Amino acid sequence: MMVSFSRPALISLCHGVCLIILLSAFNVQADDYLKMLESEAEDVTLDQSGQLKDKQQASEDDSGITKTDWNWEGDMDGDVLPPGLAQDEFATLLKQHFYGTFVFYRKLNSVDQNTIYYHYKNATPASLEPIRQDILNHLRQ
Repeated sequence: MMVSFSRPALISLCHGVCLIILLSAFNVQADDYLKMLESEAEDVTLDQSGQLKDKQQASEDDSGITKTDWNWEGDMDGDVLPPGLAQDEFATLLKQHFYGTFVFYRKLNSVDQNTIYYHYKNATPASLEPIRQDILNHLRQ
């Protein structure tokens, strides 16, 4: 039994297959990039003006600071974070959209994470660059 497709249906099928192949390749590259980024952050060193906190204080586990079933679905205005997020939503947003920043945020102890969140909550607008600088400043203390 031979199956025949019309030309437009065959073209649509080919486009679908190509899209699936490209998305699979993209996911593999994205995973590799995130793993590389995480490994680079593990060995980060600062210049003479600051030192990283003791590794025993730093958290490597993000299970307690992020929401696993939450995803930000609003629009992002450049590098300005949306207002009014709960602390676990704030951490999850960093993880989903600014992973490099999240890797350093996760290394902070809970007191410093609370301080970063407090500064985010009271900032208008909550620009990402001051939050990044705040995280780095806490890592140097």
